[in-house]
Amino acid sequence: MAIYTPRPASSRTRKGGRKPSWTEKLRRLFPQRRPKTVPPRPQVVVTGVQRSWRWKQIFGNLFLWLLLIVIATGVLWVGGRWLLNSDVFRLSDIRISGERNVSERQILDLAGLQQGGNLVQFDAAGAKRRIESLAWVERVEIHSQWPSSIEIVVTEYQPFALVNVEEGKEHHLYYLSDSGRLFVETEQGQELDYPVITGVRAGRDVQQSEFVPGSLGALAGKLLKVAARGSTVLPIQSISEVHVDENKGVTLYLVDHPFPVYFGTEQIQTKYYRLVRVLDQLYLKKLVDAVKEIRMDYIDDKVLVTGAQIDG
Repeated sequence: MAIYTPRPASSRTRKGGRKPSWTEKLRRLFPQRRPKTVPPRPQVVVTGVQRSWRWKQIFGNLFLWLLLIVIATGVLWVGGRWLLNSDVFRLSDIRISGERNVSERQILDLAGLQQGGNLVQFDAAGAKRRIESLAWVERVEIHSQWPSSIEIVVTEYQPFALVNVEEGKEHHLYYLSDSGRLFVETEQGQELDYPVITGVRAGRDVQQSEFVPGSLGALAGKLLKVAARGSTVLPIQSISEVHVDENKGVTLYLVDHPFPVYFGTEQIQTKYYRLVRVLDQLYLKKLVDAVKEIRMDYIDDKVLVTGAQIDG
């Protein structure tokens, strides 16, 4: 009896036999990677013991920080007490310069300084502010020279004219600084040998201790500032008064001669230098004593001299 060995069925005779397409054959040549599966992480279970340990750790760190803060505060307090009581920072040299109309005693009192005081406790900014509140003081510089010296440099206002301010029926005479500030009212016995600006009214010409820009008072101040630059013919020392008036504008009077010089309200600086040339001719020809008035506002580029004849 013969033994039968069955042959493997061809692809066509298999169940559902279908010949693989060319795309399937091609896909088999380049097998795709299967995504890695991430094993599930075991759930962390926080037990009561772990929570208690964490709270102990937090409170321990907090206590350590509080302890460090207390120690640092104590060190600073002890160090501060030592600085305040140490002889190293005791003031042994206080130098003041630049004061003329204010006294050293005023400056020391306002600064809060005295020999033997402690430099660590000195408030330089506050002292500067208080000293500059004095009427005569324009600015202050304070230099702390450690460990035991202080230098205070005072710059006072320099008056170059007086201003007679009309306020109702009252008149107040102020010093005018070269920076244009009415900084202090004059008192009996003080120096008054300066040119005087008169006819100035509070509110119209002066506000907050300064000339109102473009006002008649400001024009008079400008005229004196030009004269202060220096001129051998018409220096500021030769001017006795500058009067301002709403109708006549600015009028100048000399110390040695009574006649008025009318400037008006325009081209004050140009007219000043023109007046210098006119006075130069009058002095050379010895005609100045015959002058009755000079009108700088007569006609543009023309000067009218009444009482004397000059060229040009």
